[in-house]
Amino acid sequence: MDHLFLKSMRGFGLAGLIVLPATIALLATSSLGAQKRLAPTAQVPLPVLAPWHLPRNYSKNSKPSKKTKSSNSKADGNKLKKNGGKSEKPISVTTETAPPPEDVWSEEQINTSLKRCVSELAAIQARVEIAEPIRKGPCGAPAAVEVRKIGSRYPIVMAPAATLRCKMVVSLYRFIDESLQPAALEILGSPIVSFNGISTYSCRNRYGRKTGKLSEHALANALDVGHFKLANGKRVSVAGDWGPTKRDRRNADKVAEAKPGKVVKVANTVAAARPKARKTRRSLRRIPPVPVKKADALKMLDLAARRFVPPPPKPVKKITPKAKAAKPSPPSKEQRFLKRVHAEACRYFGTVLGPEANEAHRDHFHFDMAPRRRSNYCE
Repeated sequence: MDHLFLKSMRGFGLAGLIVLPATIALLATSSLGAQKRLAPTAQVPLPVLAPWHLPRNYSKNSKPSKKTKSSNSKADGNKLKKNGGKSEKPISVTTETAPPPEDVWSEEQINTSLKRCVSELAAIQARVEIAEPIRKGPCGAPAAVEVRKIGSRYPIVMAPAATLRCKMVVSLYRFIDESLQPAALEILGSPIVSFNGISTYSCRNRYGRKTGKLSEHALANALDVGHFKLANGKRVSVAGDWGPTKRDRRNADKVAEAKPGKVVKVANTVAAARPKARKTRRSLRRIPPVPVKKADALKMLDLAARRFVPPPPKPVKKITPKAKAAKPSPPSKEQRFLKRVHAEACRYFGTVLGPEANEAHRDHFHFDMAPRRRSNYCE
């Protein structure tokens, strides 16, 4: 078609050359429009999202509603009007690492405590296991160990295992090797093989009160021991072998003083304390003598002699020496052992409490490493 059109335009000369480019451009645009009408529209499939990229409330049948689109477009238009037709800049969000929660020790605290613990335990002989860091409010310890056996020559088994700080373990080791086992061999004739009835970590206040100071048990810094088991099978109990305390003796004295035979009557003492009236010569002169006939006086004497009966002789009291107070029985071996252990433990621990302290510690010894300003507290 284009070839025939060119042949027809040869006769027009220069004018045909001017009009020719314009007609070619018109023909090109018309052919492109026809191609657009005839060519079918190809639909490109969208990529399928993975399940973890989909929103939580997504479903296959869910379709975006037209209302939300229109409402969102209106809101965007209102924002543009307020900002003078200018679009808002995107807000830059900076992500920061959240601090650790209060009930968790930081890695730096755990690492430094573990290094110190390993260096302290290197000089003793004990079978321990590193416990997990404990943190519950003010309670806990970043690095504690579970002590199962401790001691060099005569090791002691902890039943159950004791959760303690490493500094407390070192003091316990020294106390066992230098004081406890020598006293057991000297007094009882047998070494100690285990601690029974023990208590270690417990998140609580002192004496289990709701308010007050925090107990050293809450910091894994204390140990309670109620029984000592010997190698010969015998057992020494704090509650049964300590003996009467000072409180028990004071209560016994009060009961003895309250007996009815020893109560003093106040009325007799007051009457005996009154001064008697003294008879003087002047007082006797003032009393006039009573006239009595001689015959009447003789009759009165005769009657008095007849009625007089001599009193029976008084029995002679035998003077016996006063009974001496009974001497207290000598303390038993178990009692001497417990008293010595309690006294010598003050050299190794910051606090030592026993039956003499109060009723709460009547049945066990309490050892802890609470820091003291002047000297250790033992009672």
